[in-house]
Amino acid sequence: MRKPVRIVMYVVCVVAVILIVVLFVGANFMFKFALDPKAEEELLVVENPGESDESLIIEPTPEEKWLFESCEHENITSHDGFNLHAYFVPAEKPSDKYAVLVHGYKSAAGALASYAKHYYDKGWNVLVPDQRAHGFSEGRYIGMGWHEHYDVLAWTELLVSKNKDARILLHGVSMGAATVMLVSGEEDLPVNIRAVIEDCGYSSINAQFADQLKKSFGLPVFPLLQFASLVTKLRAGYFFGEGNCVEAVSNSVTPTLFIHGSRDTFVPFKMLDELYNASSSKKQKLVVQGAEHANAMAVNPELYWTTVDKFVVENGF
Repeated sequence: MRKPVRIVMYVVCVVAVILIVVLFVGANFMFKFALDPKAEEELLVVENPGESDESLIIEPTPEEKWLFESCEHENITSHDGFNLHAYFVPAEKPSDKYAVLVHGYKSAAGALASYAKHYYDKGWNVLVPDQRAHGFSEGRYIGMGWHEHYDVLAWTELLVSKNKDARILLHGVSMGAATVMLVSGEEDLPVNIRAVIEDCGYSSINAQFADQLKKSFGLPVFPLLQFASLVTKLRAGYFFGEGNCVEAVSNSVTPTLFIHGSRDTFVPFKMLDELYNASSSKKQKLVVQGAEHANAMAVNPELYWTTVDKFVVENGF
């Protein structure tokens, strides 16, 4: 091989190695920023750490106070060994109706306290889990609905152990919506799960991160997303492609209500139709005009709950 050719090949190899290293560094940063809550806390700069700031103390809402004061605390162990926590409020009168409410990304169970109060006031038993790596549940990494959907299945098993005749509704918001859609796509779904409500869920983990890379950071999707998926598999145990909600709802036979706010830019509004059109189950769609991400219930509570209440009655509750 002539010397100039060897030099060119050497330079190409060096550039390729540098590019791969840069991509892995970028992918690892993306993983830590998006999926590792502990790493995010370490990145925060705290001024005057010895001083308290009372302005940062947030008083719980009346619904949150009700949830925290009325609940029984439940714990289970996840399939991969984490201790998971949930708030359980039994119905005032014995009932076979159970609502499992699943919160979103970097939130906690208390965020759905008003949802829980609505179902309770309608005579339901209510279970509100802290998703893994959130609230009082263990877990280092966020699964974007993939690991979490196995957790929700475990919670439903707990409810069935309490009441073999339990009729279970899954109602998720944002990442919680992705979680319950992934549950609905399971081949051997427990017969106790009678219906699903997904509120502003994304079509897939890949699609959601691709949108955020372009829109929020102005970064190219390829090949950064693929490298981030590989890093996530190595560190958290899943590829982004595993969390495909479009595929899940296309395999589902569970009646599903799809909800989205028309002004949602965090989870693009177009994903609503992608999911709804792919669904093979009995289905219904609700668009809340003017609602931004995870805000549909707050923007138009009358429309939201009228639609939800009618949907659950029509599907065996």
